[in-house]
Amino acid sequence: MEELEELKNTIESINGKLLDADDKQEQDDDVRVWIRRFKKVLHAADDFIDDLAIEFRRDNMGAAEGKEVNRVLRSISSSNQLPLYSEMRDKIKVIRESFNDVVKEMKDLNLISNSMLVKRSECRETDSFVIESDIIGRDDSKEEIISLLIQPHENQKVSVIAIVGLGGLGKTALAQLVYKELEEQNYFEMQMWVCVSDKFDVKTILKKILESIHDGQRQDQSLEKLQKELRRSLSGKKYLLVLDDIWNKSHKKWAELRKYLMCGAQDSKILVTTRSKNVAKVMTASTSYPLKGLTDEESWSLLKNIAFEDDSKVNRNLESIGKEIAKKCKGVPLAVKSLGGLLLGQNQESGWENVLHGDFWKLCEEQDSVMPILKLSYHNLSSDMRQCFAFCSLYPKDSEIPKDELIQLWMAQGYLKCSTEKQCMEDVGNQFVKMLLMNSFFQDAER
Repeated sequence: MEELEELKNTIESINGKLLDADDKQEQDDDVRVWIRRFKKVLHAADDFIDDLAIEFRRDNMGAAEGKEVNRVLRSISSSNQLPLYSEMRDKIKVIRESFNDVVKEMKDLNLISNSMLVKRSECRETDSFVIESDIIGRDDSKEEIISLLIQPHENQKVSVIAIVGLGGLGKTALAQLVYKELEEQNYFEMQMWVCVSDKFDVKTILKKILESIHDGQRQDQSLEKLQKELRRSLSGKKYLLVLDDIWNKSHKKWAELRKYLMCGAQDSKILVTTRSKNVAKVMTASTSYPLKGLTDEESWSLLKNIAFEDDSKVNRNLESIGKEIAKKCKGVPLAVKSLGGLLLGQNQESGWENVLHGDFWKLCEEQDSVMPILKLSYHNLSSDMRQCFAFCSLYPKDSEIPKDELIQLWMAQGYLKCSTEKQCMEDVGNQFVKMLLMNSFFQDAER
């Protein structure tokens, strides 16, 4: 069917320009408006393709699995039963005209087919990757935190220890290592982990503590019922509670939560991670542990561990460039890991030179933040991977997302495409998850 073939070609012509548009939208309002308009037209086409695919399958014409637009269009346009869909020609024409308008605007914006800053290689198998990379340079800190947590505290039944440091230094990763180590030692009778983040709601935190204890979701309950159940669970037991990523500066809110946690046995501990010394004071921390950045040597070791499969592939020139990149990261593990993921499998000096002399370093200095590095990693993702990552915004902040569930949802949306007949969508999804982990867009939640 000629109309379908033209629609497919139009969509393919736009797809090649989307990376460039995504890169430019932060500085160009016209590009941002164009992207919104394109998405609106694409959603209309997507709904139409869904309807078309359903009719196609209903007539046992063997449409391809999933609802990826071009795949369905190829299946339908090559069919010999297209007269059944002649009544849809007008709808196709309207959609195609809308796309043509978008294409005209795209040309006016001078969007080009973009290429990545660093060409990616295939992702290697690295199931233990996140854990191994996080422990570099943190052995001493881990032992010092553990020592503080197992130390008796005569003056307080339940005492608070705070890990304080800038964003990206690895406070959460360090707390996870400590949590695992103490779990293996069985030092505490009970261990719980709660990610609090910027919304310090006492009822929500109590609910999350109980979910951590009983390992599962709980129905909504009153504050009174939650505190009674928590008291029954903690009473007389020496526990460790990790409250990760605390921003609360309200003495009143902390005092309210604290009174529900005082029923544990002597020498129970609460481990807090926060960016602010003031938050640590509000949480009445008996000890604040200032987390320092990695040394230049530790940063290079971390970068090398992520970017190369083995040390034999690190030649002198790449090592020299890599050490300069690691030094520029100023000891921030998040920056090192992000750039390591970006350089994964890249053996060309030009790719490393592009990173070393990138304009984003100036932005890091001006903003005193690693966010420009994360943006660089984001812009270097493929358009399919960006789409999959953007889909995760549907989940609440700090959600723990089961990997298999997420991949199935990506598949249902038609985001995953197989490059060969032997490859399955689950393999593509698993590769995407690993790449997003390596680039620090995902965090391994297992403790």
